[in-house]
Amino acid sequence: MTANTPQASPPTDRILRAVLAILFSVSCFSVLNAISKTLMQTYPAAEVVWARYVVAFGFMLVLFLPRSGLNLFRWRNIGSQIIRGSLLFCSSLLYFHGLVHMPLASAASISLTSPLIVTALSARFLDEPVGTKRWIAVSVGFVGALIVVRPGAANFNWYALLIVASTVSSALYQLYSRRYGQTERPDASATMATIVGTVAAVPFLPFAWVTPVLGWDIVLFLCLGAMAAIGHYFLTIAYSQAPAAVVAPFNYTQLLGAAILGYLIFDNFPDFWTWVGAGVIVCSGLYLGHQERLRYLAMVRPNKI
Repeated sequence: MTANTPQASPPTDRILRAVLAILFSVSCFSVLNAISKTLMQTYPAAEVVWARYVVAFGFMLVLFLPRSGLNLFRWRNIGSQIIRGSLLFCSSLLYFHGLVHMPLASAASISLTSPLIVTALSARFLDEPVGTKRWIAVSVGFVGALIVVRPGAANFNWYALLIVASTVSSALYQLYSRRYGQTERPDASATMATIVGTVAAVPFLPFAWVTPVLGWDIVLFLCLGAMAAIGHYFLTIAYSQAPAAVVAPFNYTQLLGAAILGYLIFDNFPDFWTWVGAGVIVCSGLYLGHQERLRYLAMVRPNKI
């Protein structure tokens, strides 16, 4: 049985577990982004990215090694895990470089197109039919992204393109999570991602390093890694416990978290067109989620719908 051919609908308790897991994961990522933007006022983005991974790896060992033992370092498909971790690292590096020059909510709005990209690439990576309605929804969602980015505007922020590239990389990461998530332990997958990110960030450090100041900055670096470790662990759980149609729509709650934290910490509140574009993206994504849910129900209960 392939990972994208379900045989039965997941039990209600698994669905609830997946929903709670993705909500908690999104909350962690919202806090992570706020901490990252704060640290990057003083430290280079490459250093912040490296700290995010190395501290997260430490948290993985403390949290999971006593329970999982050597299973934490056992993977069924190590090649796909390395690719998955590399995609996540690229997404983080690009996002952090763009985030330092953009409001939290604007960056979050662009990243909301990730499920749309996942849908667009599902036919190639997961052998899932897309269909006309879903292609229209994807196209509408990308129009929403253009409203947020506004490439022709006089005050166009070129750093938004880094967020776009990060979102594409994140979508590929999610595709690998969907394809292999059910065959790997969630803690092992999350640990491998931190290992790959830590190793990949090392070559950048000689060119960008500022010794952290003892005190509050150290606390922020530790919190950064903790949010990354916990967030990606629960993200892996969410996608392994329920269909993407159930999980993906809850990613949109990150916009609310980004708007609140951006206003409270950086005094940045999304402008009118950012809200409009984000609204278009969210509506498009929710429609895709609805279509995905119908498709999933047709596969698992063909005689009941």
